[in-house]
Amino acid sequence: MKYDHLPPGLVPIFLRRSAAAAFWGVSESTFDRMVEEGHAPRPARFGKIVLWFRPALVASAARLSGVKMEADSAASPSDGGNEWDAVLK
Repeated sequence: MKYDHLPPGLVPIFLRRSAAAAFWGVSESTFDRMVEEGHAPRPARFGKIVLWFRPALVASAARLSGVKMEADSAASPSDGGNEWDAVLK
């Protein structure tokens, strides 16, 4: 599916099966197996349309990789910031 109507760099919030598989860097058949085995999220269904919620794909990939994701990645003043604060100033 083409997303020509979106501004450059903007990724749709819902992805079709082929785009969801490509987003994970696997073939569609591998992606189907990952969904069936519970490694990848199940799709949302809107009538006959089957779509994957992109943030759910990201969260599932993070869990599989062992990366801990936080709801708010911005450093708060009480936590001492992070090592990139000095670089970005």
